[in-house]
Amino acid sequence: MDRFRFHLLLTLLLVALLAGCNTPELPSLPDLPIEAPDFSNLPAIPEALRNLPGVLEDLGLPDLSQIANLPTLEDLPTFQSAPGTITYNGPTERRVNIGERIPGTDIVLTSINDSSAEFQIASLRSQRTSGDSLDFDGAWPGVGGSTYTLRLRLYYIGSDHVRAAGVHQLVLGNIQPVADNSQPGGLTLKFPFTVNASVGEIIAGTTYSYAGMDDRGGQINGLPQGDYPYRKAGDSIVWAGHIRPDLVAAYNLRMLYYNADQAQVGGIVTLALPGQ
Repeated sequence: MDRFRFHLLLTLLLVALLAGCNTPELPSLPDLPIEAPDFSNLPAIPEALRNLPGVLEDLGLPDLSQIANLPTLEDLPTFQSAPGTITYNGPTERRVNIGERIPGTDIVLTSINDSSAEFQIASLRSQRTSGDSLDFDGAWPGVGGSTYTLRLRLYYIGSDHVRAAGVHQLVLGNIQPVADNSQPGGLTLKFPFTVNASVGEIIAGTTYSYAGMDDRGGQINGLPQGDYPYRKAGDSIVWAGHIRPDLVAAYNLRMLYYNADQAQVGGIVTLALPGQ
């Protein structure tokens, strides 16, 4: 047998042997990640903030887009803005363990039985099941000149805790911002926040003001001495301090839009509030 035929025969034998082997199946590829939340179904996210990255993470919220019939901003009362008053509102989500009070309210989870949860609301017993509402209207305890409104719906009842989601609103009077780099600690609330400021006007809740448009961007007055004052669309603007003597706040904002007459800024505001 010549060399060519020998190599051909050897190749055919190897192919036959390999064909008879039980080759294990390759593992299936994992499913693609779940799509990003559909902001159109989330309550109270301002339109101007929907394209900013990390809004849900900054607010500390899970993806609520698949929960039906959540309250929206339209379910909150409206207040006339008086001088020295500021309103924060937006989506919220709460985990409440047995024996805990929802912060800022008179709502306490007392027990869980099968698929229902028992609460004390205004010192009265109230049985609630998934989909039921949990509402509050009143002052935030320990904060004078405040009005706190909460509109929640239960969406999960576990063995030792419940979860509820919806919207909330905090109206504060006697606002007197002082920048001092204090940072919120303890019990905090986070709100999405957008505001317009005309030239020469203060950005609400801060000590900054808008000074008009320059080739380098929109100019912010009131920054610490030596800080670059110009911000283009998407650039960050941070402020921290007391919005009044008893309340600390931190603003993590971005320049959303500006022209020669006005600017719009927006982002997340974090407030430190007394617990109960």
